[in-house]
Amino acid sequence: MQSWDSLYIYYLSGTGNTRISSQWIAEEAGKRGLRTVVQQIDRLENIVMPSPDEKPLIGFAFPTHGFNAAPIMLKFMAGFPPHLCSKIFLLNTRGCLKLYKIFVPGFSGLALILPAFMLWMKGYKCIGIRSIDMPSNWMPLHPGLREKVIESIIHKAEPIIRIYANKILSGQKVWRGLYSLPADLLISPISVAYYIGGRFFLSKTFIANNKCNNCMICIKECPTASIKLVGNRPYWKLTCESCMRCLNHCPLKAIEAAHGMATAFMIIMSAVNTWLILFMVQALNIEPEAWWWKILTQFISIAVMISVAAVLYLIMHYAMGFKPINYLVRFTSLTTLPFWRRYKFLKKRKENTTVPCEK
Repeated sequence: MQSWDSLYIYYLSGTGNTRISSQWIAEEAGKRGLRTVVQQIDRLENIVMPSPDEKPLIGFAFPTHGFNAAPIMLKFMAGFPPHLCSKIFLLNTRGCLKLYKIFVPGFSGLALILPAFMLWMKGYKCIGIRSIDMPSNWMPLHPGLREKVIESIIHKAEPIIRIYANKILSGQKVWRGLYSLPADLLISPISVAYYIGGRFFLSKTFIANNKCNNCMICIKECPTASIKLVGNRPYWKLTCESCMRCLNHCPLKAIEAAHGMATAFMIIMSAVNTWLILFMVQALNIEPEAWWWKILTQFISIAVMISVAAVLYLIMHYAMGFKPINYLVRFTSLTTLPFWRRYKFLKKRKENTTVPCEK
């Protein structure tokens, strides 16, 4: 039975999938007469918290980033005040593709497990854990999905989310997100690798080509404030979480995922890492087969990847001021191809931070 008088949903959304999912839940809450607050956590600014006299149900909605929750969402949860309510729920959106008539689901990895544990440590009881497959927006890997495919995936997802909403709003427990636990645990090493190293490399694969007119939309809309102007050109910092908002929302399609540049970076990083490890082995007379050295080399490799990528990216950023370099980087990027569509969420709705409902 319902034991709360309000609903708070804190969400992160790069291109709209999680935003609309949160609004669907809010709509179901509104039908029950609950005061509903749908709060975007961009930059962790202007966050609205429940008042002491409320009895809220709190939800967290977020996309999968590298088979994990986005770092900004984990940071938000880590700093979330304890004991604001007794029960919470989680909704994780995953990238879904469609091959002919077959829906290809995504994987959550640690995206639900880690947040549930973090919030449990703060004294919250999780009554809902659910993953939902929404259209994939990962443009560095594939072109944007066709409108018909996007519509079919959204059409399939909406009733599932609304059913989930009604169950948790009725006080029922929903553990549907744990059904894929064996597969999620199997890919959890990828989640860890992405979090401690991979995301920093990916943040250095975005560039603004010569179509950029410095409209500042990407800088203003970045949820982690990870884009700034350097040399009168957008520059992506290591804090970028590859949410795809900038790449997909740029009105001039001036933002590219630089595949050729990233490949060159990987070759150079691999060469530097190999040289550094061999140099250390010889200079320090280290036994290469020692177990502690094998573990240490993993951390060395991550440090090399982050530092070399950052240096190379800075050099390339300024080098792109020269047209030959700019064209070389641009035309070795798959996202510049005519058929490489951007992701456009079809059901764009006006985003309301607070949706009041009469009781």
